[in-house]
Order: sequence, then C-alpha cells, then structure tokens
Amino acid sequence: MKNKEWLGADLIFDLDSDHLPGGEDLSYQDQLKLVKKKTQLLLEDFLMDDFGFEEKHMKLVFSGNRGYHIHVRKKEVFSLPRGARREIVDYITGTGISLSSIFPFDMIKVSEFKEHSKTELSYRFPPQQKGGWSRRAINLIKYALRRWSTMPEEKVIEEISDIPGIGPKTAIGLYDELYKEGKWKRILEKKRLDDLSESGKVNQKHFLKIFEEVIRDHSINELSLEFVGTTDEPVTGDTKRLIRLPTSIHGGSFLVVKPINFQDFDSFDPLKDTFIEVGGDSTYEIRLDKLPDEDYIVLNGNTFEFERNMKVPEYVVPFFAAKYQAKVL
Repeated sequence: MKNKEWLGADLIFDLDSDHLPGGEDLSYQDQLKLVKKKTQLLLEDFLMDDFGFEEKHMKLVFSGNRGYHIHVRKKEVFSLPRGARREIVDYITGTGISLSSIFPFDMIKVSEFKEHSKTELSYRFPPQQKGGWSRRAINLIKYALRRWSTMPEEKVIEEISDIPGIGPKTAIGLYDELYKEGKWKRILEKKRLDDLSESGKVNQKHFLKIFEEVIRDHSINELSLEFVGTTDEPVTGDTKRLIRLPTSIHGGSFLVVKPINFQDFDSFDPLKDTFIEVGGDSTYEIRLDKLPDEDYIVLNGNTFEFERNMKVPEYVVPFFAAKYQAKVL
C-alpha cells in the first residue's frame, strides 16, 4: 500500500433530508420533495452559475434513501487538496463572507469649513448584472428589509440582537433609523447606504455586519448543506471519502442508488423510478410493529395506507422491510 499514489478524487456534494431544517417534522415523501429542490438550487445557482461547471462535468445520483449526491468530475478538481475543497463549501454556505469587500464604496463630502472638508465612506449596491454573492447579497438584503417592515418591532429587535457582536442597543438604534425614520425605503431606492453614517452608534458597518450573518444563516438554511459524515469530517472536503456506489442497492430502503440525467431531474420521482423489478403479481401480508407518523405513502404510483397489518404487492415488500422493519407474515 505504501507504494501506491493518490491519483485524485471527485468533488462530492451530499444533500440529505435528515439535515433539512424542520425536516424531522415532514413525512418521508415531503422530505424527498424538499431535498430535491435544495439539490436543484445547489446545481443551478452555485455549481453551474457561480462555478461554471457544465453538465458534462457532473454526475447526479439519488442516494437510495434520503437525498442526492453530486459528483464533479473534471481534471481541474481531482487534485484539489482538502483545504481548497472546504473553501468551496465556505463559499456556498457564505462562511466568512464580507459585504464590505463585495460592496463598492465612494468617499462623499458631508461638510466643509473654509479649506477643510469632511468626507465619509458610503457603500453602494454592486451593479445588478454582477453575479455570485454580489447578486445574492442584494436580493437577500431587499428581502430581509421588506420582511422586517411587516414584523412587530420587538420581534425584529430580538432577531437582530441574536446576531453575534450586535447588542440590544445597536439593534434598537438600527430599527429606529431604518423603520421609524424610513431609511430602509431610501436605501432600496438609492441603492446605497449613505443614509446611515460611517461611524456612530448605528453605522454602515453595523448594517453590513448584521446582513453578513443574515446571509450566512439564510444560505445554510436554504441549502441545508451539512456535508457531515459519521466522523464529523466534511464530505466535500474529504479526498478519501467512500460514497455510495451508483446502481447499488441502499440497505435502508432497498431502493436503487440511481444516476439521473439532468434533463430528467424535474420529472424524477425516487419513490417511482428506483424500485427493483422483483417478483410477479403475488401479494404478501406484512406487519408493522411501529406505525410511521405519516398516514400513507405513494410508491410507484400506488397509494398504501399504513396499518398494523397490510397486504402489499411483492415488489414493495423489500422496501417496507428495509425502511419500516416490516415482518412478512
């Protein structure tokens, strides 16, 4: 083994419905629908738009149970070390994002006395045509400002106060300036922050700091990118990660770990398109010692209502046995 050399590794993304915020309150079917939307967001907004990967460089696979794997297979990424791979995850989740480095700024003259003048720094929104986090940040700022304008004052202040480094006094001051003085509308209209001072109790840097955290939280919640394996090692950052083999059978569901063509992803239904064709028209009686929280499940277009004793066609028996520990009577 010591004479073998590491040749490279796919850049792998693992999205799992187990990691979706609030996913534990959803049925298995709804978890699968939600994680599919997150996978499409990661594919289209980040991997294709921001990183410029083409479909031919990526492989999309249903994990066989709770989510999807995306393999990026391009020679430029094969040799990326762990640190570089983790930086990609940091980018996607907005970790360490600095709006002050994204937003352009001007020096504006605010006062003048004789030959002396005072200038202040004024951040402005990046051009609308810019992509990546510039576009994403502007959209999230607009969304948050409008959302806060419809919420009770105490809820907004509480939400802002929870941000690390922002105390209640700053939160109250920012709320007063944005909503009691109406500056939030002027910021959106003018697309710049000069209505807030450069320094003082509430300033432009406070505003940017707050939204850096808002953007990070939104990104993580929106994408639900946990990337954590059994050893708490980030999946995407690990160059020696074992990932489930495409076309194998998942032991927790007896569904196929199925590669998916990108053009078929919209219509792909994991509870219809991943069953193994086994058996014939026979039916079996099965028993569920513990009933799921959901009332029914749709498998291959057929609806099965959960009961303690059920009669089901042969092809779904392995699924019920693996997924819900059903016993064949």
